[in-house]
Amino acid sequence: MTNKKYQVFLSSTYSDLMEERRKALEILLMADCIPAGMEAFVATDDEQFEVIKRVIDLCDYYILIIGKRYGTINMATVLSYTEMEYDYAKEKNIPVLAFVIDDSVSLADEKTDTDSNKIEKLKNFRDKAMTNRLVSIWKTSDELIGKLSIAIMRAKSEIIRPGWQRATDYDEATLRRDIMELQAKNIELETELKNANKIIASLTIQNNVGFDDCNIQIDYHYYDNNFSRNYSNTYTLPELFKVIATQMMDVSITEDAVLNAIKNYMFSSTSGKYFNDNQLIKRLLNQFKALGLLSSFWSNEKSALYWGLTAKGQKVRDDMILIRKKDTV
Repeated sequence: MTNKKYQVFLSSTYSDLMEERRKALEILLMADCIPAGMEAFVATDDEQFEVIKRVIDLCDYYILIIGKRYGTINMATVLSYTEMEYDYAKEKNIPVLAFVIDDSVSLADEKTDTDSNKIEKLKNFRDKAMTNRLVSIWKTSDELIGKLSIAIMRAKSEIIRPGWQRATDYDEATLRRDIMELQAKNIELETELKNANKIIASLTIQNNVGFDDCNIQIDYHYYDNNFSRNYSNTYTLPELFKVIATQMMDVSITEDAVLNAIKNYMFSSTSGKYFNDNQLIKRLLNQFKALGLLSSFWSNEKSALYWGLTAKGQKVRDDMILIRKKDTV
């Protein structure tokens, strides 16, 4: 049994979140992690940022804390150094644990941006960070640290990373055994990948029984002058799948987002319109899941069920929406 330590990069604006950073560093040390927070200096030029990039390269996890300030802006990229760090971590596929302050929280003037340009940039940065699978909202320092503690322990157990350990912790027999296990796992994964690619390559919309040959009638109503008026439209399953799948460009979405996408497709104005069947969206999602087009997972962080495309679903979606040579003029 070997003991690994995981290096964690802590990223945030500095002066406004000094207390939160101090507490976060203490939690990381208690979690047997190696903090890498660049406390010695704050990146203010490209040369220092190159040093930060090399530090991020060595990290197993990346923690982002967003408050009410955007931070110093790099004149070349027109982004803050904090956002540049975040973008670099994502580019290097380092797991990101994001913690974003609740919009309703009021902070002291010195901890809040007043420049309209920075306020807009901070909003865009927040929106980008909120797309992470591992993101939490915090209101107080104590709440932030509590959520960070849980998140880093969960990440260590659920997201396998290389980590660091003493060379003396390994003997030759352990190394050989690990190498053999990795080689066997690699062969297994290569076989699975080849089989999956064969299945995907053979897929077409035409051979999906229960898909292209199925229509679904959607009954809905809305109130007009206190009277409920009922209507009905018929759609094909591929038509509805195209609407849903187009919303899933490298992101997973909730059932409510699926409902809104279909309503926006059906109606020029969605106000006051209701489906008669309140299980309609669940039945549609289950149909597409049974066809192998969608998969779902539960997010404990957001207490919600999320839906996303499978490899097969991506192939079917791309067959539907990609522009081909014959479509161009």
